[in-house]
Amino acid sequence: MKDGEKSFAKIFEILELIASSRDGLKGREISGMTRIPLSTVFRMLKFLTERGYLVKQEQRYCLGAAISRLGSLAANQNPLIRIAHPVLAALAERTHETVHLARMENARVVYIDKVEGVRSVRMGSMIGKSSPLYCTGVGKAMLAFLPERERGAVIRSIEFTAFTENTITDADALEKELAGIRRQGYAVDDCEHERGVYCVAAPVTLPDASALCALSVSGSELYLREQTLSYASLLRDAAREIAAML
Repeated sequence: MKDGEKSFAKIFEILELIASSRDGLKGREISGMTRIPLSTVFRMLKFLTERGYLVKQEQRYCLGAAISRLGSLAANQNPLIRIAHPVLAALAERTHETVHLARMENARVVYIDKVEGVRSVRMGSMIGKSSPLYCTGVGKAMLAFLPERERGAVIRSIEFTAFTENTITDADALEKELAGIRRQGYAVDDCEHERGVYCVAAPVTLPDASALCALSVSGSELYLREQTLSYASLLRDAAREIAAML
Protein backbone atom coordinates (compact mmCIF):
# COMPACT_ATOMS: atom_id res chain seq x y z
CA MET A 1 0.00 0.00 0.00
CA LYS A 2 1.38 3.42 -0.99
CA ASP A 3 1.88 6.22 1.57
CA GLY A 4 -1.15 8.17 0.35
CA GLU A 5 -3.36 5.09 0.52
CA LYS A 6 -2.12 4.37 4.03
CA SER A 7 -3.04 7.89 5.14
CA PHE A 8 -6.56 7.55 3.73
CA ALA A 9 -6.92 4.15 5.40
CA LYS A 10 -5.86 5.65 8.74
CA ILE A 11 -8.35 8.52 8.45
CA PHE A 12 -11.21 6.12 7.78
CA GLU A 13 -10.05 3.87 10.60
CA ILE A 14 -10.23 6.84 12.98
CA LEU A 15 -13.70 7.82 11.73
CA GLU A 16 -14.96 4.24 12.14
CA LEU A 17 -13.60 4.04 15.69
CA ILE A 18 -15.21 7.31 16.71
CA ALA A 19 -18.48 6.31 15.05
CA SER A 20 -18.58 3.05 17.02
CA SER A 21 -17.91 4.74 20.37
CA ARG A 22 -20.75 5.83 22.64
CA ASP A 23 -19.36 9.20 23.76
CA GLY A 24 -16.52 9.94 21.37
CA LEU A 25 -12.83 9.28 21.95
CA LYS A 26 -9.78 11.18 23.16
CA GLY A 27 -6.73 11.51 20.93
CA ARG A 28 -4.62 9.26 23.19
CA GLU A 29 -7.34 6.61 23.17
CA ILE A 30 -7.40 6.64 19.36
CA SER A 31 -3.61 6.40 19.21
CA GLY A 32 -3.61 3.43 21.58
CA MET A 33 -6.39 1.61 19.71
CA THR A 34 -4.94 2.16 16.23
CA ARG A 35 -1.21 2.17 17.11
CA ILE A 36 -0.89 5.32 15.03
CA PRO A 37 1.66 7.75 16.55
CA LEU A 38 -0.02 10.38 18.72
CA SER A 39 1.36 13.28 16.68
CA THR A 40 -0.08 11.75 13.48
CA VAL A 41 -3.44 11.13 15.17
CA PHE A 42 -3.72 14.76 16.25
CA ARG A 43 -2.85 16.00 12.73
CA MET A 44 -5.62 13.84 11.30
CA LEU A 45 -8.07 14.89 13.99
CA LYS A 46 -7.28 18.55 13.24
CA PHE A 47 -7.81 17.92 9.51
CA LEU A 48 -11.19 16.25 10.11
CA THR A 49 -12.33 18.83 12.68
CA GLU A 50 -11.53 21.79 10.42
CA ARG A 51 -13.72 20.26 7.71
CA GLY A 52 -16.63 19.55 10.04
CA TYR A 53 -16.38 15.76 9.99
CA LEU A 54 -15.52 15.76 13.68
CA VAL A 55 -16.25 18.08 16.59
CA LYS A 56 -14.22 18.36 19.79
CA GLN A 57 -16.16 18.30 23.05
CA GLU A 58 -14.30 18.33 26.38
CA GLN A 59 -11.17 16.69 24.94
CA ARG A 60 -13.24 14.02 23.17
CA TYR A 61 -13.81 13.83 19.44
CA CYS A 62 -17.31 13.07 18.13
CA LEU A 63 -18.83 12.93 14.66
CA GLY A 64 -19.62 16.34 13.22
CA ALA A 65 -22.32 17.90 11.06
CA ALA A 66 -20.53 17.07 7.80
CA ILE A 67 -20.92 13.36 8.53
CA SER A 68 -24.64 13.87 9.19
CA ARG A 69 -24.97 15.74 5.90
CA LEU A 70 -23.28 12.91 3.99
CA GLY A 71 -25.52 10.40 5.74
CA SER A 72 -28.62 12.32 4.67
CA LEU A 73 -27.37 12.51 1.07
CA ALA A 74 -26.60 8.79 1.05
CA ALA A 75 -30.09 8.01 2.36
CA ASN A 76 -31.69 10.18 -0.34
CA GLN A 77 -29.72 8.32 -3.01
CA ASN A 78 -30.74 4.89 -1.71
CA PRO A 79 -34.16 3.79 -3.07
CA LEU A 80 -34.55 1.12 -0.37
CA ILE A 81 -34.23 3.71 2.39
CA ARG A 82 -36.55 6.15 0.61
CA ILE A 83 -39.22 3.46 0.36
CA ALA A 84 -38.73 1.93 3.81
CA HIS A 85 -38.26 5.02 5.98
CA PRO A 86 -41.95 6.03 6.19
CA VAL A 87 -42.80 2.45 7.16
CA LEU A 88 -40.12 2.49 9.87
CA ALA A 89 -41.36 5.84 11.15
CA ALA A 90 -44.95 4.57 11.38
CA LEU A 91 -43.77 1.46 13.22
CA ALA A 92 -41.75 3.54 15.70
CA GLU A 93 -44.75 5.80 16.32
CA ARG A 94 -47.02 2.83 16.94
CA THR A 95 -44.67 0.87 19.22
CA HIS A 96 -42.84 3.85 20.83
CA GLU A 97 -39.64 1.81 20.38
CA THR A 98 -36.55 2.20 18.19
CA VAL A 99 -36.86 0.68 14.72
CA HIS A 100 -33.90 -0.40 12.57
CA LEU A 101 -33.41 -1.28 8.92
CA ALA A 102 -30.34 -3.37 8.11
CA ARG A 103 -28.62 -5.18 5.25
CA MET A 104 -26.01 -7.90 5.19
CA GLU A 105 -22.54 -6.95 3.94
CA ASN A 106 -19.44 -9.16 4.16
CA ALA A 107 -21.18 -11.57 6.54
CA ARG A 108 -22.04 -8.73 8.93
CA VAL A 109 -25.13 -6.65 9.67
CA VAL A 110 -24.94 -3.02 8.57
CA TYR A 111 -27.61 -0.63 9.88
CA ILE A 112 -28.78 1.60 7.03
CA ASP A 113 -31.67 3.44 8.71
CA LYS A 114 -32.91 4.01 12.25
CA VAL A 115 -35.91 5.76 13.78
CA GLU A 116 -35.73 6.46 17.51
CA GLY A 117 -38.75 5.73 19.64
CA VAL A 118 -39.97 7.82 22.56
CA ARG A 119 -39.28 4.89 24.87
CA SER A 120 -35.78 4.43 23.45
CA VAL A 121 -33.11 2.79 25.61
CA ARG A 122 -29.40 3.40 25.26
CA MET A 123 -27.95 1.04 22.64
CA GLY A 124 -24.86 0.92 20.49
CA SER A 125 -26.55 0.75 17.08
CA MET A 126 -26.12 3.60 14.63
CA ILE A 127 -26.50 4.09 10.89
CA GLY A 128 -23.46 2.73 9.08
CA LYS A 129 -22.28 0.63 12.00
CA SER A 130 -21.84 -3.12 11.53
CA SER A 131 -22.63 -5.89 14.01
CA PRO A 132 -22.41 -9.69 14.03
CA LEU A 133 -25.10 -11.75 12.34
CA TYR A 134 -25.42 -14.49 14.94
CA CYS A 135 -26.43 -12.38 17.95
CA THR A 136 -28.65 -9.65 16.44
CA GLY A 137 -32.30 -9.96 15.50
CA VAL A 138 -31.87 -8.47 12.03
CA GLY A 139 -28.77 -10.59 11.46
CA LYS A 140 -30.46 -13.86 12.32
CA ALA A 141 -33.56 -12.88 10.32
CA MET A 142 -31.45 -12.42 7.17
CA LEU A 143 -29.12 -15.36 7.82
CA ALA A 144 -32.06 -17.74 8.25
CA PHE A 145 -33.33 -17.03 4.73
CA LEU A 146 -30.05 -17.35 2.85
CA PRO A 147 -29.83 -20.27 0.40
CA GLU A 148 -28.67 -23.36 2.29
CA ARG A 149 -25.19 -23.55 0.77
CA GLU A 150 -24.52 -19.84 1.29
CA ARG A 151 -25.90 -19.98 4.82
CA GLY A 152 -23.62 -22.88 5.69
CA ALA A 153 -20.57 -21.05 4.34
CA VAL A 154 -21.38 -17.95 6.37
CA ILE A 155 -21.91 -19.96 9.56
CA ARG A 156 -18.59 -21.76 9.09
CA SER A 157 -16.85 -18.39 8.77
CA ILE A 158 -18.21 -17.04 12.06
CA GLU A 159 -15.80 -16.56 14.95
CA PHE A 160 -18.25 -16.76 17.84
CA THR A 161 -17.78 -14.28 20.69
CA ALA A 162 -19.92 -14.17 23.83
CA PHE A 163 -21.12 -10.57 24.23
CA THR A 164 -23.51 -11.54 27.04
CA GLU A 165 -24.48 -14.69 28.88
CA ASN A 166 -27.28 -15.19 26.29
CA THR A 167 -25.08 -15.07 23.17
CA ILE A 168 -25.17 -18.14 20.94
CA THR A 169 -21.59 -19.42 20.64
CA ASP A 170 -22.13 -22.73 18.84
CA ALA A 171 -22.82 -23.36 15.14
CA ASP A 172 -25.24 -26.23 15.80
CA ALA A 173 -27.28 -24.14 18.24
CA LEU A 174 -27.38 -21.31 15.69
CA GLU A 175 -28.55 -23.65 12.92
CA LYS A 176 -31.34 -24.91 15.19
CA GLU A 177 -32.50 -21.36 15.95
CA LEU A 178 -32.37 -20.37 12.28
CA ALA A 179 -34.65 -23.29 11.43
CA GLY A 180 -37.16 -21.97 13.96
CA ILE A 181 -36.91 -18.49 12.46
CA ARG A 182 -37.74 -19.85 9.01
CA ARG A 183 -40.82 -21.59 10.43
CA GLN A 184 -42.17 -18.60 12.36
CA GLY A 185 -41.03 -15.80 10.05
CA TYR A 186 -39.35 -13.63 12.68
CA ALA A 187 -36.23 -13.57 14.86
CA VAL A 188 -35.52 -12.53 18.43
CA ASP A 189 -32.37 -11.10 20.02
CA ASP A 190 -32.88 -11.88 23.70
CA CYS A 191 -30.21 -9.56 25.11
CA GLU A 192 -27.61 -11.51 23.11
CA HIS A 193 -25.58 -8.55 21.81
CA GLU A 194 -26.22 -5.93 24.49
CA ARG A 195 -27.37 -6.56 28.04
CA GLY A 196 -30.91 -5.37 28.66
CA VAL A 197 -31.68 -4.76 24.97
CA TYR A 198 -34.37 -7.03 23.49
CA CYS A 199 -35.16 -7.09 19.78
CA VAL A 200 -37.78 -8.59 17.47
CA ALA A 201 -36.95 -8.66 13.74
CA ALA A 202 -38.40 -9.79 10.42
CA PRO A 203 -36.85 -10.17 6.96
CA VAL A 204 -37.94 -8.33 3.83
CA THR A 205 -37.96 -11.24 1.41
CA LEU A 206 -37.67 -11.36 -2.37
CA PRO A 207 -39.83 -13.55 -4.64
CA ASP A 208 -37.25 -16.36 -4.32
CA ALA A 209 -37.73 -16.21 -0.49
CA SER A 210 -34.22 -14.84 0.14
CA ALA A 211 -33.90 -11.81 2.44
CA LEU A 212 -33.06 -8.45 0.87
CA CYS A 213 -32.87 -6.73 4.26
CA ALA A 214 -34.47 -6.90 7.69
CA LEU A 215 -36.21 -4.54 10.08
CA SER A 216 -36.53 -4.70 13.84
CA VAL A 217 -38.08 -3.18 16.92
CA SER A 218 -35.60 -2.81 19.80
CA GLY A 219 -35.96 -1.71 23.40
CA SER A 220 -35.81 -2.72 27.03
CA GLU A 221 -36.20 -6.40 27.83
CA LEU A 222 -38.48 -5.38 30.72
CA TYR A 223 -41.20 -4.34 28.27
CA LEU A 224 -40.45 -5.83 24.87
CA ARG A 225 -40.27 -9.51 25.80
CA GLU A 226 -43.99 -9.65 26.58
CA GLN A 227 -44.74 -7.91 23.27
CA THR A 228 -42.84 -10.42 21.12
CA LEU A 229 -45.79 -11.92 19.26
CA SER A 230 -47.66 -8.67 18.66
CA TYR A 231 -44.51 -6.89 17.47
CA ALA A 232 -43.58 -9.86 15.28
CA SER A 233 -46.95 -9.52 13.56
CA LEU A 234 -46.44 -5.78 13.02
CA LEU A 235 -42.94 -6.38 11.66
CA ARG A 236 -44.07 -9.05 9.21
CA ASP A 237 -46.79 -6.72 7.93
CA ALA A 238 -44.28 -3.88 7.59
CA ALA A 239 -41.80 -6.17 5.78
CA ARG A 240 -44.49 -7.25 3.31
CA GLU A 241 -45.39 -3.59 2.70
CA ILE A 242 -41.79 -2.70 1.90
CA ALA A 243 -41.38 -5.77 -0.34
CA ALA A 244 -44.56 -4.86 -2.26
CA MET A 245 -43.34 -1.29 -2.89
CA LEU A 246 -39.96 -2.55 -4.05
